[in-house]
Amino acid sequence: MSNGEMVDDPKKTPLPPACEADAALRCRNKKVSWYTVCRLRKRSACAKHGMKTTGPNRQLLTPRSTRFSNGRLRRPFREAHHLKRALSIQRRVHADLRRSEAQFRALVESSADHIFMLDQKGTYLFSNDQVRQFGMRTGRELIGRRLQDVYPNDVYLLYREKVKEVLSTGRVVTFDHDKETNKGRQYHQDTLFPIYRGNHIRAVGGICRDLSEQKKIEKQLFQAQKMDALGTLVAGAAHEINNPINLMQFNLPLFQKMWQDLMPMMDSVSEHLETKKFGGLTYSFIKQNMLQLIADMEMATNRLAQIVNGLKQFSRKSNPADKSEVQVNSAVENAARLAVSTLSKSKTELILELASNLPYLHANLQNLEQIVLNLMINAYQSIDHDGGWVKITTGWRPADRVITIEVTDNGRGINPIVAGKIFDPFVTDRQAQGGTGLGLSVTYNLVKAHHGEIAFKSQPGKGTTFTVALPTSDKRKPKRIMVVDDDYGFRSLLIQILSRKTACIAEGFADGAEALIRLGSNPPDLLILDMFMPQMDGLGVCRAIKNELGLESTQVVIVTGFPQHPDVLAAKRLGFKQIFFKPLDMDKFIHIIQEILDAKPV
Repeated sequence: MSNGEMVDDPKKTPLPPACEADAALRCRNKKVSWYTVCRLRKRSACAKHGMKTTGPNRQLLTPRSTRFSNGRLRRPFREAHHLKRALSIQRRVHADLRRSEAQFRALVESSADHIFMLDQKGTYLFSNDQVRQFGMRTGRELIGRRLQDVYPNDVYLLYREKVKEVLSTGRVVTFDHDKETNKGRQYHQDTLFPIYRGNHIRAVGGICRDLSEQKKIEKQLFQAQKMDALGTLVAGAAHEINNPINLMQFNLPLFQKMWQDLMPMMDSVSEHLETKKFGGLTYSFIKQNMLQLIADMEMATNRLAQIVNGLKQFSRKSNPADKSEVQVNSAVENAARLAVSTLSKSKTELILELASNLPYLHANLQNLEQIVLNLMINAYQSIDHDGGWVKITTGWRPADRVITIEVTDNGRGINPIVAGKIFDPFVTDRQAQGGTGLGLSVTYNLVKAHHGEIAFKSQPGKGTTFTVALPTSDKRKPKRIMVVDDDYGFRSLLIQILSRKTACIAEGFADGAEALIRLGSNPPDLLILDMFMPQMDGLGVCRAIKNELGLESTQVVIVTGFPQHPDVLAAKRLGFKQIFFKPLDMDKFIHIIQEILDAKPV
């Protein structure tokens, strides 16, 4: 081929190797001419293969050649320009589609709901990674499986019916279903919708939302409403019962005083009464036991009053933020009184081992009582055999400045299946017996509200120990009160009231000799003393206090039912001026006790 000669024959026109395959294809299909192919490869191909862009071959590479007639070159060049522009637009469209797909996939994959697509036979065509309910890690594991492969039969039948409804009506369908898993019952809400290709439904899309947490909250709210209604009922009943109790508490001391006044008159005519019976009882028996019978009635009435008061406090709405200085032992004793009737019915023994000298705890007393009561009930319910026992122990860890409460039982222990989630709501192994699974959850929240910790140790078949650790920042030791009285009922009542009302440690003794031993080893901040007791009476204790070095500063309050007795007057002469007479005006008595304690330096 001579210089300047142009040939329209592909077989005779040389091309660089990189262009030959594409050129042959285009020429064979007669879409563009051979020269157009050369033009499209242009300078880049020529430079790559060492071809000249000037000189005799310049006409092959530029549209400036005019050797051809009838516009033979101009039209292919225009077609090449439009093709290049179309390819550029196509590349931009593909890039936009890829970006859109990436955004869509990111939205789908980051959704907390299970998003999926089914074919008309119920086979999964697509799924995001929210497939934990099926025991899978990624959505790829679900693709290709059928509905009946991943759902129990009842849920599968429901799904099949709903898929058919979407395919036949083209409407969006929403329905709920639940299933049992190894983590408990799960609740889901599914929405199915048609996916069209043209005018025909190609597939069924779906969104599955987990409603398990919502259902739990709804159950908690329902249970809280029931407990609130129960609390209102208990408070009303306790108020009604309290009125006759107050009447008995008022009349029994009056009856006791009347009996004491009648005794001298009856003794004067006792020879006429010895042979007679009153209510089937002889006069001598009545004379000997009447005061004790009255005391027993007082003790029973006071116990009933304590139970009613405990019910009122338990039903009272309390805010965990409403805290004061309280004694943990008082909360334990109050909870024990509420639960003792339930425990006694099952012949379960209740053991209290309460540490002395516990510091104050800045806490809500009602919440502490509920913590202990919930743990006691939980322990009681775990015992299904004779010889059961529940032990409550309080302690003090000075290194950590923590008060501990331990509730131990010898029941069946905690099922290992639920042990890891025992503090979660509605987790229980007593569903068949009506267990709600809320007791330990509420206990956990109350402990956390007091910045404490709760833990447990359990051995199946041997028992469980729950340990509550409550921190205290108060470095002062609580003040101590000793109550010395041989009347068990009165002594117990006084200890309870003092512990609750003064936030002190109150301990009791039945006779003066025992109390005097404790006085010498660990003097209290206040001594409440009865005058008439076995072994060593109150006057003997007063004299020992005056004569014993180191005890002369002991604060003493005398409580007696005989204001004019010579021993009482003798105690006054020794300098013990704080004397109260039974029956006590309890509000006034507590007020005076608090003043004495407040006046005593810490």
